[in-house]
Amino acid sequence: MSQSNTSKLYTADLFAGVGGFRLALESIHGAPFEFSLSCQWEPSTRVQHASMVYQNHWPGGVHLNEDIQSVLASEEGCALVRETKIDVVCAGFPCQDYSVARPLSQSQGLAGKKGALWWPLAQLLRERNDDNRPVQYLMLENVDRLISSPVGSRGRDFAVILSTLRALGYAAEWRVLNSAEYGHAQRRKRVYICAYHESTGIFQKLRAATLEQDGTPLAQTLLYDAFPCTLVNALDAVQPALSVLPEPLNEQLAYRPLSNGRSRFGNIGLMLEGAVYTCAAKAATITDFTRFTGHHDALTLGDVVRQTGLVPSAFYIKPEDEARWLQAKAAKVTPRQANGFEYNYSEGAMSFPDSLDRPSRTIITSEGGTTPSRTKHAIRDASGRLRRLTPEELESLNGFPRGFTELQGVSDAARARLMGNALVVPMIQRIGEALHSEHQKCLTGYTVA
Repeated sequence: MSQSNTSKLYTADLFAGVGGFRLALESIHGAPFEFSLSCQWEPSTRVQHASMVYQNHWPGGVHLNEDIQSVLASEEGCALVRETKIDVVCAGFPCQDYSVARPLSQSQGLAGKKGALWWPLAQLLRERNDDNRPVQYLMLENVDRLISSPVGSRGRDFAVILSTLRALGYAAEWRVLNSAEYGHAQRRKRVYICAYHESTGIFQKLRAATLEQDGTPLAQTLLYDAFPCTLVNALDAVQPALSVLPEPLNEQLAYRPLSNGRSRFGNIGLMLEGAVYTCAAKAATITDFTRFTGHHDALTLGDVVRQTGLVPSAFYIKPEDEARWLQAKAAKVTPRQANGFEYNYSEGAMSFPDSLDRPSRTIITSEGGTTPSRTKHAIRDASGRLRRLTPEELESLNGFPRGFTELQGVSDAARARLMGNALVVPMIQRIGEALHSEHQKCLTGYTVA
């Protein structure tokens, strides 16, 4: 089946959060992405703050505030998904079971409750294939630990995901990107995955790249072009490093990590028809970040803080609490036990206060609230006083407009949690621009040599 020659890419926004994907893709010149369906459900909370914020910004259209597994398990839900125009699926499928915010030994990956939500996404793709209306493109975002999960067999979960995509007829490329390396004001490292159905011109272009004898096909991928980098030991990616089976269960049983216990997947890669090309990459040295951020110089936490006006007194740290903050930020060694073995878990000292002259640390879901914590940001502002970051500053660090999550019934702590779960909007915008550009090139006559 060939892809349709249409100027619009109808898009489904799954595990949508507050709408980072949508905000990014709708910001692209010419509005090439039109959202036809969105779904956001947080099973661990009674009040659905993320869905409330999403609907506040996009009150029209089809928005589902229910578990996607339940949607696909119902006859009505399946019919809705099958009848909706969907060319693109974007998803920041839940990442808590992979997250670096928890010790590695506790990361459950695909076996965890939230990691298992990969499978409803695969079900949706399979049903579209069965209807001969395949989803053309996928845009996925997750924590970088996805490529090295679970701890007992590093990389196995990612191998299963790639195996699933192969079985469904997709090529997939990925990059682990730190947004700060491309000029943004937050050090947020995430894995970005783009997948292309075999009916698309992009798939065929990548297939041709794998048949070339000169160089690695990684140099012809969309993410390589969008975010310049240097391939470390590029010769490692001239030939496939491994292959994944087209049966996810068999891949789960067959996968083995490297002999040193590490994942077989580097921070850049391409899977096409089971062959996996992968190696290490490091961000290119960039002296002018204008094309990434609109600013010549790399942005810092201070650039964000300086845009803030009056700060409510609740965000200032009381002098009598400073000792508790210092203690929370200090180096520590904590005895722990796992699988019958005792060990010491070491944590280095954290900067206190956080530097305003460099990008912020990664925002995580525990950022909100007044209790001293090693993971919360604390700055010394122009008044000379110590304080926490405001919700508006957290929004800005993720590339959202200030006030984006401000809504009656959504507390400051809830807003901080929403930003801990969010993505860096301009990173997705750049990927979306690259995808649309490549899509248009293929529609206007790309042919395999």
